[in-house]
Amino acid sequence: MDVGKSCCINETDSNANSGSDLFTQQAYVGLKGAFGQIALGRQHAPGHLSELYDALPDMAVSPQKRLAELANLTIVSEDLARWNNAIGYTGEFETLGVSAIYSAGNLETNQAHGISRTDDDKYGLGLYYENGPLKVGAIYHAVKYKAQYDGVWNKNPAGENETQKEWLLGATYDFGFATLAGSWQQGRDVLGVSGFDVHLWQIGLIIPVVGEDTLNLAYGQTKLDGGNAIMGDGGSVKPKSLGVAYLHPLSKRTTVYAAYTWIDHDDLHWNQATALGQDDNGHAGDSKVGDTNLFYLGLNHQF
Repeated sequence: MDVGKSCCINETDSNANSGSDLFTQQAYVGLKGAFGQIALGRQHAPGHLSELYDALPDMAVSPQKRLAELANLTIVSEDLARWNNAIGYTGEFETLGVSAIYSAGNLETNQAHGISRTDDDKYGLGLYYENGPLKVGAIYHAVKYKAQYDGVWNKNPAGENETQKEWLLGATYDFGFATLAGSWQQGRDVLGVSGFDVHLWQIGLIIPVVGEDTLNLAYGQTKLDGGNAIMGDGGSVKPKSLGVAYLHPLSKRTTVYAAYTWIDHDDLHWNQATALGQDDNGHAGDSKVGDTNLFYLGLNHQF
């Protein structure tokens, strides 16, 4: 059960045929052996493992998840990092892991204001190191867009075919009394818009409390920079987010939790949010997106 009050942006695409893939899980066949695993089908891209460096892994209150999805980055733990019609490889070799994927996709859709997108050419690579209390990783994604957004500010279509390029560096260290986690990521030519860049960093702590209970908290900030078709004047805004959760395991597979997240959208206007593919919910385009405050009470069961 989620209980909250928000003026936040909808987490859906603009067209009915491009709804959320949140509950569309992996479906693949493959071969697995000492060499690793090769698989065909819908499967996780390397960006899914960004959760390894998040103090609120795979949770709706995670600043990394919230800010990455706001900016249309695909290095995130959930649906944007599950790719269709893909061939993927994963392998683990003592302390080192590797993940690679190429996706032919199945998406042909127009997002808000004429962003024309296909996902028939995207690929990713991840390298992961784990030794005792230390985890370190690097992830790269590339997603091709076939045309640039022709927005309300840019009356003449640029007709560019830009590739959205992303990378993330992350690490965690378990000190015993607490685990420190953090990551830094960047996206260039996001949404296929030349010059529209995104910078995102986040840091957090996992603190043992009583028994197996933990207090998890994280803070993050992103910078949406340049790209007249999105930002209008080529300027920048810096949305930021704070997330906190108290987790109480009932068993190995079931956890109850209470959580809170806050998002400050800085000077982001609704016409800019719409250019990012979000629903304006009837707000005036020149008005600012307000702060978001969400409270959660929930139960998580791993099937």
